[in-house]
Amino acid sequence: MQLLRACTFVCFISFIAAFSPRGDRNGFPKFPQNSCGSRVVQWRPQREPRVIGGEEPPLGAVPWQVELRLGDNHQCGGALISRRLVLSAAHCYSEGLIAVAGAHGPPGSSSYEQVLKVELFIPHPDFRKLGPYSHDLAVLLVASPGFKINDVVKPACFSDKSAPPGTWCEVSGWGATDPEVADRLSPVLRAAAVPVISLETCRKKGIYGGRQQQILDSMLCAGHLKGGIDACGGDSGGPLVCEKDGRLELTGIVSWGDGCAKKNRPGVYTRVSSFLPWIKECALDLGVEYDF
Repeated sequence: MQLLRACTFVCFISFIAAFSPRGDRNGFPKFPQNSCGSRVVQWRPQREPRVIGGEEPPLGAVPWQVELRLGDNHQCGGALISRRLVLSAAHCYSEGLIAVAGAHGPPGSSSYEQVLKVELFIPHPDFRKLGPYSHDLAVLLVASPGFKINDVVKPACFSDKSAPPGTWCEVSGWGATDPEVADRLSPVLRAAAVPVISLETCRKKGIYGGRQQQILDSMLCAGHLKGGIDACGGDSGGPLVCEKDGRLELTGIVSWGDGCAKKNRPGVYTRVSSFLPWIKECALDLGVEYDF
């Protein structure tokens, strides 16, 4: 796997020839229009679940969820945005990653798993420029021909604007369900409902104001200020999706926070809408099909 620092035509022209089949450059999108952001399973997480880490969704309820593994070990989450492109957090980088779509439980437990090598890991060029978690986003290119789109593997949609404060959204992953044991991951995929919190609130003293990592406009906060529901260790890189007009839109990527499910410590996400031009530039430079 190769680590690249930016998306420019000059940097990528040699990789386009090596990794992108001719069919990826013409006639896209190849999967049906408006297939993004939909799920065949009618389900949504409870807004006040009893379990800190949310609840186990039925298979196919989170078809855009990708798991990044090192061998059989969980590394991070990711969000499928096209057959060959996955979004994740830049801090999730590790040599030798594989991407798994259609996963639910332990490795190999689902017959729907599709496992592909991550050929390129492209962190945003400004990652850590304005703090340890600034611009915490990466585009991952998986091996050709990419994931097969079906009922349990499907990309999330994009939106030019993030969901407004108060919107209930869904975060998912294999992260810890016990904040006291943040390195004990869930054996199954779980999802939780969390409300979007305004940047003004998130920047207040007593929440995240005055910290080394400032809350930037390109970040998004979501969770319960009273604590109890949150993303946790192992969820990094995973999707935060919000429903709009009947489809699920990729609003955030799990980035950082102070512990898990603490009072006045909501989860902080990379705001995807802030990076759409860069994401599209990467897709075009790589010559990879996309529908966003």
